[in-house]
This record gives sequence, structure tokens and C-alpha cells, in this order.
Amino acid sequence: MDKVAFGTGGLRGIMGDEPGNINGKVIQYVTHGLAKVILSSDAPKSVGIAYDTRFNSAEFAQITCEVLSAFGIVVFVFDKPMPTPVLSHAIRIMRLGWGVCITASHNPKEYNGYKVYDRHGVQVTDRIATEITESINSVDASEKISPPDQELIKHFNPDIFEEYINQIVAYTLLPTPYSLLPTPCSLPPTPCSPLPTPYSLTTNHYPLVYSALHGAGANAVPIVLERLGYDPICIQQDPDGAFGGLKTPNPEEPVVYDKAIIEAGGINAKLILATDPDCDRVGVMVRTKQGYELLSGNQVGALLIDFLAKTRGAQKGDTVISTIVSGKLGELVSKEYGLEFVRLLTGFKYIGEYIVNLPDDKNFFFGYEESYGFLAGDGARDKDAVIACALIVKMAEYYDAKEMTLLDRLLELSKKNGYCLETLTSLNIPQTKQREIMDNLREAMSIDGVTGTEDYLHGSSGLPPADVIKLFFAGSEETPYTEAWAAIRPSGTEPKLKLYTGVHAGTYETAKEALGALTDKLLVEIGV
Repeated sequence: MDKVAFGTGGLRGIMGDEPGNINGKVIQYVTHGLAKVILSSDAPKSVGIAYDTRFNSAEFAQITCEVLSAFGIVVFVFDKPMPTPVLSHAIRIMRLGWGVCITASHNPKEYNGYKVYDRHGVQVTDRIATEITESINSVDASEKISPPDQELIKHFNPDIFEEYINQIVAYTLLPTPYSLLPTPCSLPPTPCSPLPTPYSLTTNHYPLVYSALHGAGANAVPIVLERLGYDPICIQQDPDGAFGGLKTPNPEEPVVYDKAIIEAGGINAKLILATDPDCDRVGVMVRTKQGYELLSGNQVGALLIDFLAKTRGAQKGDTVISTIVSGKLGELVSKEYGLEFVRLLTGFKYIGEYIVNLPDDKNFFFGYEESYGFLAGDGARDKDAVIACALIVKMAEYYDAKEMTLLDRLLELSKKNGYCLETLTSLNIPQTKQREIMDNLREAMSIDGVTGTEDYLHGSSGLPPADVIKLFFAGSEETPYTEAWAAIRPSGTEPKLKLYTGVHAGTYETAKEALGALTDKLLVEIGV
């Protein structure tokens, strides 16, 4: 069996029978290694399991259940594809020790993957991921596994999902910034506490279109929006491992909105939402006079910080958590409201871990990353497109009542704080070439105009080690921006080298021109 390792988003790869592919035997092998870690840990010997709509996801989930039960570990599995954040919530509410989600997020249809969660509903970070990797690679392939213990394989009580939905509805409607998570249940078979009566609202005909891109979001997002009183047009809801023919079911890509735009045009919809297959990320399009415009993750993050602070208030110790490759506007807006702002390594697992370890005098307010991951509330501890959809629609309706769009509010924020533009360039480069590029950058950090650098390889700013280099630039007569930055890192989930660039300038035109020039300059410096 080939060696395996957990990256930024766990284990992920192309499905098939070739070496290095993901298949049933690999899932069995990986789960065997995970079981050894579970049995040696002090966490409860119980695991929640979820899966998305990808080819083989349900089968891989079943294999995971069977292997874990064979080691005497109790397993709870959803009976249908379920958003990843629902699993995070379920782990917390049921006080489970671990979680596994079978998904490859937004990767093409040929991929699948395996995410592992800890007892806090947080995707495992470096220490535990390394321990799991070492355990997997120590498994003797000839070791026989006992038959599964079917009595240890159980389905989640539907009340767990209802509590998740109700928590989102309550957070979205009630003007209180703190915990709404019900008191955690003891481990089953003790039943959960009775649920509150679901909210019943008058239908609001705010025109919007929601696409699940044939993923797990179809089983949650429409329910939340309807409970909030909206009447969305829902498309691409049927589960399909081929994602309706989409090359990549990634809401960052404009092409995934083609069908939604046609549907939206027919009803003159003001908003389009699309979630990825495991429904932890959401993209947003806003109607303009020219058509529908796709917002970036940085823009949506800044808008949500502003909206939540404006409508819910901000208190001392409230903290916004983002990443070192996310844009500047969210930070500027946070500071405007007196919110603390923290940057962590790429990967929402670090945001979840930070939330869990916040001191008593700090409160989690909002978390986001530039790749369309957002989190609010006290339900999940991973990025959550379901609550993000609810808040985005509520925010859009809020500004619509003022005869504004989200783009209008974004313009106001930019005029006040400066224009912040960012771009991500993903380079398909072999891993050997990636290593050469990163080594060369570290040996010669003499790129013209650089005023500061941060190399995270050996840990920087109190963060864990990561193969990321960040460059900072100051404006000048030749470069008329206020400030600029760039970050380069190999992807943890795809065979790509990622170049992030961002600028902060006094006008949109200056920012756009400077961003293009900076990106082109760095591509030349990198040598691609």
C-alpha cells in the first residue's frame, strides 16, 4: 500500500485502482489506521460519519462504518448525503469523540476524499493529522480485520439535523451575538432534549435562485431558507456524482452559474447562491444593470462582518478570524467596528481550532477565508455554507429595503476604507518544479519593491510551520497603491502552485491596474 498523508483538507485523490488512487481498499486501510488512533486516545470511542453526493461516497462511508465497528467503536452515520458542517455540529451536540466526512469538496468528479474531525467538530490539525498518518502507514497490510459489529453502526437521530437547522434560523433572526447551541446530549441511546417549535414565518417573495450543484446542500439550504420565510427557486438539486457535467463543481468558477443565471433571468432574481458538493462553501452573484456579477470570497467576508456588526452590535473581545491569504478589506472593516482581527494559516481547521481555544475574555464573532468559506454562530466548527446562505440572503434583503444592492454597500465600504482587490492564480506545475520555485524564492528574496517578507516554513508570527512565503510591498510614484502583498504556496489538496496577490489603493482603477501589474511581475519572477 502506498504511503498516505493528510493535507490541508485531509486525504484527497482521484478514484481508481492505480497506485495512489482512492478506492475501497484504501478507505479500509486508512480507517484501520484511524481506528488505532481512536483506541489509544482519551476521546470518546465514538465517530460520526457523513458523505456527499460523489461517486462511491456512500460506499466509502459504509466501509468506514464497518471497519470502525470491527474495532469496537460505535458509529453514527447519516442516512443521506449531508453538508459537512452538519457533521461538525452533530459531533459537538452528541459529544462524539471523532468524525469522518467522505468528500473531495469542490474537486472534479474523478476525485474523492476523507476528512477527519476531532471531538470539538474541528477538522484535525497538524499534530493529530501527523499521528493519524503515522498510524495509517504502520498498518500491516496482511493484518486481518474482524467482521463488522452491526449493532455498533447506528443512524443519526433526525432531531440532530433539526437542532442544526433551528440553531441557524434562531441565529439569523435573533439579535444576540452569543451561543445558541442547545445543551449537548449525552451519548445515545439517551435521547436529545425536546426541540423548540420550528419558526413559522410569512413567505417573503424576495427573488433568489439557489443551486446545490447536485451536492449535499440540497438537503439543507432550501429548508433553512424556507424556515426563514423565503421562497427560493432551487435548481440542480438532484444528487449526481457527475455534477450535471460540470468540469469542476466549484462556486469560485463563473461557469458553474450558467444554468442559475438563465433561471434567475426568467424571474428577475436579485441574488444567486451556489454551494459546493459538501456544502461548506458558497458563492454569490448579484444582479446589476449589465447582468449578474460574482462576488469574491474576500468581498462577501467583508460585507458579512459589516452586516453582523451593524445589526447585532460588537462587544469588547469579539474576534474575527481569517487567513494569511485573505484580503485586506475584512480587516479594515473589523477594526472600524472595534473587532479584533486574527490571521491564521490557510485551512479552516485552524480557524476552528482557534475558536475552541479562545480565552474567556474573547468571543467568536465571525470566521472566513478567501475561498468562499464562512462561519458564524455556535453550531459548527468548520466553514458552513448553510448558515452563510441564510445570512447572505438576510443581508441582501436588508439592503434591498434601502434600495441598495450588496455591490452598493461594497462601494460604500471601499470609498471609506480604500479599494482592496485580490486575485488567485493557480499554476499547474509538477511537484518537483514547485519545490524548485519555493527553494529559489527562499534563497533570493530580492524581488524589486519588496519591503518585508514572512516565511512560514519554520513557523512565523506564532503560527505552525507551513510551506508559504508572503511578500509585502509599499506604494511609490511608480506603484501608486497604498500597500500590496503576495503569497505563494503549494496547494495541500491539488497538484498546483498558488499565487495570491492583493493591493489596497485610493481608487478602483488604480487598484485594478496595480493588481494586474503586480501579478504579471511575480509570474515572471517565479519563472512561469
